[in-house]
Amino acid sequence: MRQGGSWIIEIHNDHINSFAGVMLVLEEVIGMPAAEGRLMAEEIDCDGKADLTPLPRAEAERLVAAFQVRGLNAKLRKARRA
Repeated sequence: MRQGGSWIIEIHNDHINSFAGVMLVLEEVIGMPAAEGRLMAEEIDCDGKADLTPLPRAEAERLVAAFQVRGLNAKLRKARRA
């Protein structure tokens, strides 16, 4: 697997985390304001997942691990080239 390029963090819906819990983790890990966190929590709930902006691999891996240790169902996928 290549080391470079951009990677997208997918946060998936589950039946354990509340809207407030997802919002709190988003604020804690990436500093997302509450209003944006609520919109992302709604997207996760309605669409089954939400994607974060593509990031360099090392940063994406660090953040996905931070989401996972806080209980969110998150994974990485390679961003497609434009």
